[in-house]
Amino acid sequence: MTVAILTLLLLTALLIAWWLHGDKLRAAYYRRREKPLTDHQRRQLAKDMPLYPRLPLAQRRKLEGLMVSFLSRVDFIGCEGLAVTDRMRLLVSAQACLLLIGRDEPAYPTVHSVYLFEDSFVNKAPHYLPGGVVDTQGKHLAGESWEDGRVILSWAGCLHAAAQPFDGENLVVHEFAHQLDQAKGLATGAPLQQSLPDAKRWQATFQEAYQRHCQAVRGGFYGLIDPYGATDPAEFFAVLSELFFERGADLAEAEPDIYRLLVAFYGLDTRSWH
Repeated sequence: MTVAILTLLLLTALLIAWWLHGDKLRAAYYRRREKPLTDHQRRQLAKDMPLYPRLPLAQRRKLEGLMVSFLSRVDFIGCEGLAVTDRMRLLVSAQACLLLIGRDEPAYPTVHSVYLFEDSFVNKAPHYLPGGVVDTQGKHLAGESWEDGRVILSWAGCLHAAAQPFDGENLVVHEFAHQLDQAKGLATGAPLQQSLPDAKRWQATFQEAYQRHCQAVRGGFYGLIDPYGATDPAEFFAVLSELFFERGADLAEAEPDIYRLLVAFYGLDTRSWH
């Protein structure tokens, strides 16, 4: 009986300690797993991601620090027989953490897993069509971002995105922009802002731009912004984030108000990158 009581008291004490200091203990655990990038990794990253060596030194160092934290904590899981390599982990984390180099926050604390497919994959969840029709054939996708901290990516898409840094399309940036949007719960195209006036300004500016974009797409007029952005406000934000990081000068010229909001949100002026 005495042993049982002592065991119960010990477990209770451990639970209380974890409840009070769990975040600090987890942070300390992951810090012990952090390993700085090696020169070999930097050379590989520069080869796969031409934008990386073009970044200003301070931003490159910030990126590496975020990557080290991300890599120490996030599990990379290969799907359908894909063997995950150090090169894959490195390139995905670099593109994901690119979104954070101007922001004062940790590297996606709610993301715990990245699932990699060799190429596009099929989402077999039922798709409900007008008229009560349910499509169960599935859709071929290159990426998905889930609210529960999982991100699913095509490795081929990740490679292509990194190799073409100025074409305005980046799979990893797109999905991790969704993660920033999902930090508050559901993705709505209105990620958390620093103040209520900022949130109101964001909502008014983005809503007006989104409506203009949808109207243009319906009329068959396709400009700088990918028509996929007309799907819903969340996709509009993700598509604009791709342009911001890859064609900042063009976005600033086409949508100056949107660009200014993204500069404030991401803490960067990306026009100098191109």
